[in-house]
Amino acid sequence: MDAMDIHYGVCETIGWRESMEDEHAIYERPEEDFFGAEIYDGHGGRAASRIAVEMLTPYFIHSRVQEGAKPLRSRRNDRGLLRDAYLAVDSHLTERRVRSGTTAAHLYIMADRFIVANAGDTRVIIGIKNGVEVLTVDHKPDLPCETERIEELGGKIMRIGVPRVQGILAVSRALGDLSLKPYVTAEPRIVEGYLGKENDYAVLACDGAWDVLAPEDVMEEIRRLGDPQECADRVVKKALNHGSTDNITVIVVDLKEYTGGMQRKAMKIEAIADYGAKG
Repeated sequence: MDAMDIHYGVCETIGWRESMEDEHAIYERPEEDFFGAEIYDGHGGRAASRIAVEMLTPYFIHSRVQEGAKPLRSRRNDRGLLRDAYLAVDSHLTERRVRSGTTAAHLYIMADRFIVANAGDTRVIIGIKNGVEVLTVDHKPDLPCETERIEELGGKIMRIGVPRVQGILAVSRALGDLSLKPYVTAEPRIVEGYLGKENDYAVLACDGAWDVLAPEDVMEEIRRLGDPQECADRVVKKALNHGSTDNITVIVVDLKEYTGGMQRKAMKIEAIADYGAKG
């Protein structure tokens, strides 16, 4: 397999906001069997998302290189390293007194393995058989586990249009958001497993798309069109036509050539680690 057999398309647009606060990045490192795609949906300013896109994946890649130089029995797993990357970025934002925040979602592919992480409501979905699987969880304040965690820390969930932490933020996990610590946490939820022949497309998109589009409909449209750039453009256009007024960033990853030669037929999830879950 060659990491360059992974093709992708990206589309982003500005909704009603005056400035684009989304950031995204693609990493292609075929010599290391590594591909990465990520989206950051900023709020309260552009600083947090800009710092995160420059820092998080390079931190993770550097940590993997360092671990690779250690004896096999003493190496830490990728889940732990990715969690460290999330927390390192969050700590850096805090130390710099950056007041804005950003959600984060990542898809990394390493040979036949994948790892997905998120904090906030930016989603990653992947095609399975003739359907779709959502690999992330939307971290909303009214999720029972999130409400319980926040209230035990002394925070409050108030409904102002939608449920909000301290009446301000409509997500319960994000990088940054200094004024809402410790209620808004940067602890990610991470899913790790193996790809299979059934995995044809993956999509990363911020809530500007998912607020008005269902994952099943998005995947059906992508399978109909085929070309990843055309697909990304179409998803954004469709979200706008359905009334989305938010910033929208979409990455469509075409996996068909890459997974077509795999022996494993079905995707297999090996581990789910929700570091922000209560208890």
